[in-house]
Amino acid sequence: MSAFVECIDDPTIPALPAVLNPAELGEHLREALRSQTKGLKEVQVRLLRHRVGKRCVVEITLATREGVLCLIGKAYAKDRFDVYRLMEEISSAGFGPCEGLSIPQPAAYLQALQLLLQEKVEGRPATESFLSNNECERVAAAERCARWLAKFHALAHRVGASMDLGSHLLSIEGWYRRLASMGEPFAHKARELFRRLESAASGLQPTEMCTIHGDYSHNQVIFAQGRTVTCDWDSYGLADPSRDVARFIVGLQRLTLPSLGSIRALDGAAEVFLKTYLAIHRLDLTKRLAFQKAAVCLEHAKHDVHKQAQGWRERAEVTLDEGLRVLEVGA
Repeated sequence: MSAFVECIDDPTIPALPAVLNPAELGEHLREALRSQTKGLKEVQVRLLRHRVGKRCVVEITLATREGVLCLIGKAYAKDRFDVYRLMEEISSAGFGPCEGLSIPQPAAYLQALQLLLQEKVEGRPATESFLSNNECERVAAAERCARWLAKFHALAHRVGASMDLGSHLLSIEGWYRRLASMGEPFAHKARELFRRLESAASGLQPTEMCTIHGDYSHNQVIFAQGRTVTCDWDSYGLADPSRDVARFIVGLQRLTLPSLGSIRALDGAAEVFLKTYLAIHRLDLTKRLAFQKAAVCLEHAKHDVHKQAQGWRERAEVTLDEGLRVLEVGA
């Protein structure tokens, strides 16, 4: 018996119809996960997220003689075996499912479907803890997220595409030009922020690069029973570790914009996050963090303009203002 998902038309992910067809997917799973699929009785597939031209995320439930197995599957538009390989390396380096600071356990990569399979982690999303009215819960969440990131950066892995300062500036220029094309009030602020970022970059000293998550934020962290788990490794690369720190802090600042209209509401949690990270990893982030935070602000404003979700104009303008402020005060 199988539960079907309505087929999605996305020719950029050729194997998607097979992934969404429980019977066909079940045959692939029997081959890839032989020990876990003995006596397979039923396959259920539930669509979670779909980004056209990029990937489709599904929840896969397998009913077998031994019980029920739940997995998260990510079907990609291009081969991402590299993500599976990275997750295996990170897991074996001290982030396995039995560790307090961990990642979802990678289960398999189905090359024919370009499908990554990983453990489904049950727990409370970090986002919910940061939006809690309980200050102690917000502080504890900030500390847990900081400890996870500090431990990961301490591994000093050196894999992934290089994201050096030169290539980063090229991306920053692209974000600025996208915003400038929208006219005022974005054009002037984006132009000024880009000018200041260029100036700040000239004063940055070279730093040791390591593998970074690339999209580390409250959205990617789950607080499971006895575990802090970081998901979604699609954006990893070799870069300045302060980029992960900056992205997390700016993510917290923007989290309460829709509900409270303030970018300052979670400053306390952001401060705890940074202090906890620095106490463990002991990096000098003084100049680099201000630069990275301002760059992330420009990137987020570009996303706001591109997606144009409800309230996008206000979010983009406030975020650009924050980027300018950060470079002015250096914090």
